[in-house]
Amino acid sequence: MSPYTHLTLIDRESILLGISTGKTLDTIAKEIGRSKSTVSREIARNGGWRSYSAATAQDRYRRVRLASRRPR
Repeated sequence: MSPYTHLTLIDRESILLGISTGKTLDTIAKEIGRSKSTVSREIARNGGWRSYSAATAQDRYRRVRLASRRPR
């Protein structure tokens, strides 16, 4: 079993809360138990520091996840 896990909606909400309260990348990462690079990539691919949305990020994750499945 892989030690890696996908970010959950709760993780994404925590990232959004951290951004909105002005926390540093390092602080956000420590609070959710992820690496700084994971949090940084998540923010960058989903709108950046000014327009990050947890709900939009989760929707995008679901769309990409479903699209990546092998067709029958």
